[in-house]
Amino acid sequence: MRWKQILETVLPLVLGVLAVQVKGVLHQMGGSSAAMLLLALVVVVFLIPQLRRYALVLICFGVCVFSLSRVWEGIRAVEWREAVWTDYAFVSMWMGIALFSGLAGIGEVWFNSPIWSQQSYLMAVALYFIGHSGSEWLRGKQASSVFLLLVGLVALGGVLRIGVGKKTPPEPVRRPSRRRVRWIHDAPSAEETRNNAT
Repeated sequence: MRWKQILETVLPLVLGVLAVQVKGVLHQMGGSSAAMLLLALVVVVFLIPQLRRYALVLICFGVCVFSLSRVWEGIRAVEWREAVWTDYAFVSMWMGIALFSGLAGIGEVWFNSPIWSQQSYLMAVALYFIGHSGSEWLRGKQASSVFLLLVGLVALGGVLRIGVGKKTPPEPVRRPSRRRVRWIHDAPSAEETRNNAT
């Protein structure tokens, strides 16, 4: 099954790179390349529930690639000798989103969706909304900023809730049955049985 996992990792990354390369065309076709891709994936998930896992993996790796492209754009656009704290915050936010979404995709493909994979996905969502909340606040859009902040905090609460709620109790240790031990010790030996018969 190793080849299947490699394919599930490489294919979404390649599709993500292609989407980033043609995002200008997608933007003209659908208004927003990211929104168009997510809408198409949601439709596929509802129509074909068996593809839900593959859609989630595609979203995770697609967001990872898109975030890395945003990091690269930010690094190239900023004059770092005159950079302000918002420039560092922009690059750090997208780097964090790329890291956590990539970890979520790896967890889904290679480790069968462990708790840390789900937490990583929600952490990427929290970073996205909290970061954009700050951006909206600086633009003077307080109402939009508060809404995005609340969504980010809900995602952050989900990270903590998953970590606390899914701790499985340790399995009880099975003790040897005393009945079996007594039966073995109480059973007469072959020599005792022969003496009793004579």
